[in-house]
Amino acid sequence: MSGKKGKHGGARAGAGHPKGVPGGGHAGRQPGAVDKQLNPARILPMSVKWDFAEQALGYAERMLNILVSVAEDVAQPGGVRVMAADKVIDRAMGRAPQHIDISAKRHTDIVYRSAEELRAEIRRAIEEEGVPRALMDLTVEPVVDDEDDE
Repeated sequence: MSGKKGKHGGARAGAGHPKGVPGGGHAGRQPGAVDKQLNPARILPMSVKWDFAEQALGYAERMLNILVSVAEDVAQPGGVRVMAADKVIDRAMGRAPQHIDISAKRHTDIVYRSAEELRAEIRRAIEEEGVPRALMDLTVEPVVDDEDDE
């Protein structure tokens, strides 16, 4: 077929970058385009999401134990062990921030608040979101290794 141009070859009329526009015009989604992605996290009402979260809480300890056992299993590939260990650390310490906002230009722009003031503010914000009290008052018991399990 080389040397002969078929009926499907060549560029379409009007395809490509518009002439005279730096970067070729609009990149990404066109202005006015509607997001048609049907992501359940965006569609479901908050009450349904919190009901699901409460159900998932019943499995949390067992799932954490699975992650720990995978991270400690020397038969697993290194990447799998690192990923499991990373997930355990994320759940224990919280995820590392993806970016840090350094908008305060002067020392006087920084507002100092006590830990109690911050806790009260966070609790108010969480209550406004409709988080069930069972999740807000959740306490986690420390894991104690039994010496008999060896």
